[in-house]
Amino acid sequence: MSNTNNDFSKVSGTIVFCQMAEPVKAFVKPGAPKKADEYKCSLVLTDEDYVDELEAYGKSLDTLLSIKKVKTSEFEEKYKCPVPEGAAKNVWIFTLRKSTELGKTGRPLPDIHKPKVFEKIKNTMVEITSTKLVGNGAYGTLSIDKFDRSAGGSSLFLKNLLVTSMVEYVKKDSDYEAGSEFGDDTASDGNGGSTRVPASAKTKEAPKVKPKAKPQEDEDDSFDLPF
Repeated sequence: MSNTNNDFSKVSGTIVFCQMAEPVKAFVKPGAPKKADEYKCSLVLTDEDYVDELEAYGKSLDTLLSIKKVKTSEFEEKYKCPVPEGAAKNVWIFTLRKSTELGKTGRPLPDIHKPKVFEKIKNTMVEITSTKLVGNGAYGTLSIDKFDRSAGGSSLFLKNLLVTSMVEYVKKDSDYEAGSEFGDDTASDGNGGSTRVPASAKTKEAPKVKPKAKPQEDEDDSFDLPF
């Protein structure tokens, strides 16, 4: 069950798709105006009553929240992490975002307002925004920025993330090695097939040439070098 305080300024749960180290392209429906890149992070909610309260809170602010229902039986295949404890038939993915643009001014978001990631290590809170990538299955709390619109209603934005149980995402190095496709003794026959390369056609290693001794430079000339 996810925990939150009464004003919904913080929400806790299993973390998935945390993209806060660098902004990503914002999803835009076909024909809609282009959007600025954005930071975003999602939490998995398991308590249906709590989800109902959260959606009702969004409606009271005249804002549509990003909450997606996912069948528990399909969760692990989609998100590559175990189903959170307490999950029943369904879970809900709650996503918060923050644009890299300051409102609709066209100006970039100031550094002070960029979302940050913190990790709780023993009794210390350490910022890890640019030093660790949070992987699916970690657990933490998202704080929420509430912006009151001049025309009425409010919008909710991603503020910061505190990770209390870390699952670090580590990028895998590619197994590809340049030239590895030439590692066997076959070559294309030009018709989609392959043909054996005769041993006589293989490139032989050039004989090593013993380097000639470098002539000694005049001692005075060595001081004329630019470095």
